[in-house]
Amino acid sequence: MTGGASRATRDEVISLLFMALLFFAVLAGREIGSIYSSYREISQLAVVFYLDEEDIAGYIRDVLRGEVSDLEVGVALTLPSARGEERVITKLPDYARRWFISVILSPIVVRQPEVSDVEVTLWVEGEALQTERFGFDREKVPYITFLDRSVTLVIEDMRRFSETVTEASEEYGGEVKLVFTGQALVHLLFLNVWLPFQTIRYPLVMVPHVEYMSSRWTGLDGSPVTRLEAGSTTYVEFKASNPTRVHSIHENVTVSIYRQGAEGPVHTAWKIASVAPGTTATYVFQFTPEEAGVYFYSLEAVDGFRRAEGMSPSLVVEGG
Repeated sequence: MTGGASRATRDEVISLLFMALLFFAVLAGREIGSIYSSYREISQLAVVFYLDEEDIAGYIRDVLRGEVSDLEVGVALTLPSARGEERVITKLPDYARRWFISVILSPIVVRQPEVSDVEVTLWVEGEALQTERFGFDREKVPYITFLDRSVTLVIEDMRRFSETVTEASEEYGGEVKLVFTGQALVHLLFLNVWLPFQTIRYPLVMVPHVEYMSSRWTGLDGSPVTRLEAGSTTYVEFKASNPTRVHSIHENVTVSIYRQGAEGPVHTAWKIASVAPGTTATYVFQFTPEEAGVYFYSLEAVDGFRRAEGMSPSLVVEGG
């Protein structure tokens, strides 16, 4: 009896210990899962830049005019796990340009992370011109609303900034490439980690125009023409390029055709030339001369290029 009672007591103790271990294992598992979920939640952190494209273009124009100005940037942070990323964009005002950047880390919801400092670097055409760190108090990142931050970039080397912007504007038809990189200091439990973000923008500091490439008289098959019978149809073909990298250009181009000895143009026509960024496009104007003579043409884009009639090849029309 004594031996049997001892074994029963020992079994009960083992069972209790097993239950206790199981209980603590469940608690530990839940805590580990909670921590894991919290770390995954950090990766859902999103940064939204509030910066109207017209505002940044106006800022650049002020700098080029020699006016001292600061670049105000609105930054908001949120956890998009409670709603889709697309909803974040569509909820913002239409008048504001939205720069939505997902933080680059690994991948979800238990403890809300806190964010304090923000560091921002401004790159202009691949050159880092300004890096600033902004100190903020620690605040929890909300799920539904935004944690607003407002930072002011003060560019120290204005001369270099102006040179870089001017060179890019001349090369890319008024377009300038700005890259904002940075990192936000996130606090979760005992960890502090810098999470990076980046966004790219191409503001226009002046109205872009297509660039004239070439033009000629052609036939219906596109081959060049120098002589033609009166009453036959010919075409003025011109090629234009778009120097920008992301902006399409729609240019109003007018052709005026002149006959040697005649006063004023004998024919005018216009059309909208649409050229995609970084590409070239070819357009044609149809013309049927009714009288013999030597013909020339001019091409002009409103506020853009102009090719006077003296710069065009001649077309000799016979008969009529």
